[in-house]
Amino acid sequence: MVTGWAGLGGFRGTGRRGVRGEVAAVSAGRPEADEPHPSVPDEPHPSVPDEPHPSVPDEAAGDHPDASAERPTAPVEPPEAGTELSAGDVVPGGFGWARVAGRVVPLAATGAALYLLMPQLLAVFSAFPRLRTFQPLWYPAMVLLEAASFACVWQLQRIAISGLSWFLSVTSQLVSNSISRIVPGGIAVGGAVQFRMLNRGGCDPAAAGFALTATSMVTTGIVFGLPLVVLPVIAFGQPAPPGLTTIATTGGLAFALLVIVGVILARSDATVRLLARAVTRLARLARRSAPADLPDVLVARRTDVIRSLGSRWPGAVLTAAGKWGLDYLALLAALAGAGQHPRVSLVLLAYVAANVLAMIPITPGGLGFVEAGLTGTLALAGVPAAAAAVSTLAYRLVSFWLPLAAGAPAWVAYRVRYR
Repeated sequence: MVTGWAGLGGFRGTGRRGVRGEVAAVSAGRPEADEPHPSVPDEPHPSVPDEPHPSVPDEAAGDHPDASAERPTAPVEPPEAGTELSAGDVVPGGFGWARVAGRVVPLAATGAALYLLMPQLLAVFSAFPRLRTFQPLWYPAMVLLEAASFACVWQLQRIAISGLSWFLSVTSQLVSNSISRIVPGGIAVGGAVQFRMLNRGGCDPAAAGFALTATSMVTTGIVFGLPLVVLPVIAFGQPAPPGLTTIATTGGLAFALLVIVGVILARSDATVRLLARAVTRLARLARRSAPADLPDVLVARRTDVIRSLGSRWPGAVLTAAGKWGLDYLALLAALAGAGQHPRVSLVLLAYVAANVLAMIPITPGGLGFVEAGLTGTLALAGVPAAAAAVSTLAYRLVSFWLPLAAGAPAWVAYRVRYR
């Protein structure tokens, strides 16, 4: 077999004996290089003329080029547009100031908000010693009402997402709820975590995303629509304080706006496609990839969700109303435990104001905003300040801190099932 070294001056293949022995044989004038030969001292190799096509050594024949020779390295190609970068990738020219600002600014806003709301928080938490005067029989009632309120949320998700199991609905919602109450701006973070958990549990990503959006709009619309129940009482019955009247009017307008937005999203394909293109652009800014057919997928999944809710929309509305109604009854139970029985219509307006404040994505779960807003609006409803603080503390212990503690066991159960 003629190897690549045969091109160097027309020598025959040397096999395993190497090039040095062949050179020595030629210098001694012997026609064949297969005879024994004396050792030749190391001399510089003669220069080899450049050949247009140098051949490659045949390793199977025994030729082994010098391993210490430098091998040319292939040039590093930049990532193609739309390629998803891993966490370890370094983007040239980008230190990540936008990412740093995206984390620092919310933390700074949270710290500033908690600092400003610290007097109200201290006023509420200083009521801990007065919890001894709280009637203990109302605690089990509050826990049962809150558990039933969360069960309505789980059932609403099962209505919106076809084939969703109770286990996946319960665990994903509890984990999402806990994260949204720990991280600043946690509503978006908690929603993303629940989306991933549902996706890993076997739910279609686009359908799950649209279903979560639909359930969020339904539940938010219900809470904004609650003041409409009180407006006739305020208009034709006993008047309410000016502050609570403003809350009722604002809630009614927000409810009308949400209904309009929901109708547009349900009937307009162009609006859904516009939202899909906006999501694609945001993904590119974040150096993430988005499916090219995202607009068509979202339109199809929107249609599937509407078709799924088509025959079950009364149940969806009732479960969403049950979520807020049972939670509102838990607040009334907290007031009753503190010995207070104010007008339920005014307490409803105070409840709506507190939940609207909880939607402000500055502090986790509206911490500070809810306590300050609820104690203030309950005072407008005629509840003494001390009793309002005790009622607010008892209500938040059951509705905020107890479900927060349930997130960790739910996550462990989910990981055991889907590991």
